[in-house]
Amino acid sequence: MIPRFWLASAPRVPSCTGARLRPGAFGVLVAAMLACAVAPAVAQEPPDTVQLVDSLLVADSLAADTLAADSTSADTIFYNFPATRVGPPSGFATGIWEWDRHGIMASGANTLAELFQELPGVMTVLGGDYGTPAAISTAGQGGAGYRIIRDGFEVYALDGGVVDLQRVGLVGIGRVRLDRSMGQMVVHMWSHEYDDGRPFSVVEAGTGDLDTNMFRGVFTDPTALRGSLGVGIERLDTRGRRDLQEGGNRTGAWARYQVHARDRFAVGFDFRRMTAQTKASVFTPTTARTELLLRAGVKLADGVVLQAYGARSTLAREEATGDNRLGGGRDQVGATLAVERSGAWLDASYRRFTGDLPASRVDVAGGFTSDRWGGVTGRHSSATWNETAVSDYGARAWFSPLPLLTVFGAYETGTFGSRDAAVADQSEPPLSPGDGVLPGTEALTERETWRLGTALSGWGVTLAGASLYARSDLALPFGTALDFGSPAVPGVYRNGYEAMAVLPMPMRGLTLEGSYQWWDQDGPYVPAQIYRGSLEYHRVFKETGNLEVWASVGVRGHDPMLTFVATGSDADPAVGGLVRVPFHQSWYGRLQVRVVTVRLWIGMDNFAFRRQLQYYPERLLPYGRSFFALRWDLWN
Repeated sequence: MIPRFWLASAPRVPSCTGARLRPGAFGVLVAAMLACAVAPAVAQEPPDTVQLVDSLLVADSLAADTLAADSTSADTIFYNFPATRVGPPSGFATGIWEWDRHGIMASGANTLAELFQELPGVMTVLGGDYGTPAAISTAGQGGAGYRIIRDGFEVYALDGGVVDLQRVGLVGIGRVRLDRSMGQMVVHMWSHEYDDGRPFSVVEAGTGDLDTNMFRGVFTDPTALRGSLGVGIERLDTRGRRDLQEGGNRTGAWARYQVHARDRFAVGFDFRRMTAQTKASVFTPTTARTELLLRAGVKLADGVVLQAYGARSTLAREEATGDNRLGGGRDQVGATLAVERSGAWLDASYRRFTGDLPASRVDVAGGFTSDRWGGVTGRHSSATWNETAVSDYGARAWFSPLPLLTVFGAYETGTFGSRDAAVADQSEPPLSPGDGVLPGTEALTERETWRLGTALSGWGVTLAGASLYARSDLALPFGTALDFGSPAVPGVYRNGYEAMAVLPMPMRGLTLEGSYQWWDQDGPYVPAQIYRGSLEYHRVFKETGNLEVWASVGVRGHDPMLTFVATGSDADPAVGGLVRVPFHQSWYGRLQVRVVTVRLWIGMDNFAFRRQLQYYPERLLPYGRSFFALRWDLWN
């Protein structure tokens, strides 16, 4: 299935890029911003942007103004953390996809990997069922293939070249955005934002085959404890396939408290923890990732927002036979400046980490977007990597010279750093081979990519295609437990193309949607052909819009694929640590019925019951799972 919403433009969203700040200046900045938090009578003086929940029905405007002033109470006033939504719009032309809270719930996704698995050209690479490592790739990216930015803070890879997506939760997340750049993808995540002054809850509970059970619950109160409060938990567990006896689970928690000085300033504390457990003997039985984040934001002027933060990330690992990697932690401080003016935008950020892999990052991005003729953006990123400076930059543009026609292109090049093994805690003495622990090794790879295409859209029909080019001097493993210890191999020059289509069917609300990507050379994590296709039915009934039906029947598939395998795996690795896994094809079906705010969700993956689905040798996926869930939100 190709979700229809990625065809349309979406609100501009921060891309979390940055400008350099001296560490001393950063400390003064944070102290000044925190001092503002103690300003008295924050919520007692009605602000200029008071937001009222209920419409006040009065005859004349003077009476309405008087009544609004007299009836304003604490629970009708709410504030969000200062932010400016900047960045290019979402859509196939820009290569960006976005989900709000309703889109995440409708997808049925329990992980980021599940949320991305139906996008054109994106490979979700899984080590098995829930609890085992997961990653994503496009155009053959492995190590340093993607970054994750959550609320301005970078979710750094603590045990490999990319973040294990099983340890990134969706609880309390209100918006997700994926920039599918072929040099390095960027995932942006934002926690829940308030759109009403009342307490708000979201509850999702489900059960399915293989003794699979899921729960995700969130409660938020925009006026709690003289600030705003949000808490949430999520849990998913399964016994997995009986023949493999590899049950697993994911358990996460989220808590946030913010103090607001009207809509101009806020200080917030965030806590997140995600634990992944698996009975698969080749992986660590239990791993837990914890993040503590203290941040401050100030609205300097309309469309100008400055944020600063300090954070701590830790990874705890249970000892396992044959697993000699350590957990550890890293500290991170940073600041972001976002500016938006009449379609033009700028986003600049600086991040500094303890350790030297990397020691710091600077990201700067900017551009201009017009609803009428298109837009153009550019970005630059630099980092210090073991005292070696690395940088990359990119540009993209999309234009509509004629009605119904859009021409688009993107270019990206630069050097990207990746590492193997886990980051040892900075307080521990340096590791040596005699310690019985494999020290982390790092690698730098140069990548160059471009994408050029056109799209035709009108009368419910969309047809689009693009020519692709990708070059890298090295193909890197992810560096996680999936392929730990596998050496890098030489990269290749690769040409390809991709296409997508949305075609309306005679039945109202029914469309045929699909995408196809082809490469002249396959390689690690990049099959020669990747395809997606589905029949989509989506209708909203009743004048109130209180009844909605969304149904999908589709297929995801790709050609046989080369993949890195971990050192010492049971598979027989070929030269360079690469093994080819077989053809992959999974048919799925979904049905969601929404009545007001209650959603009945039914889905089934791999209903053709293919038993040899795998992304790694002998790491078989479930050969079929049906799932039933209730999802609802309520003001309470």
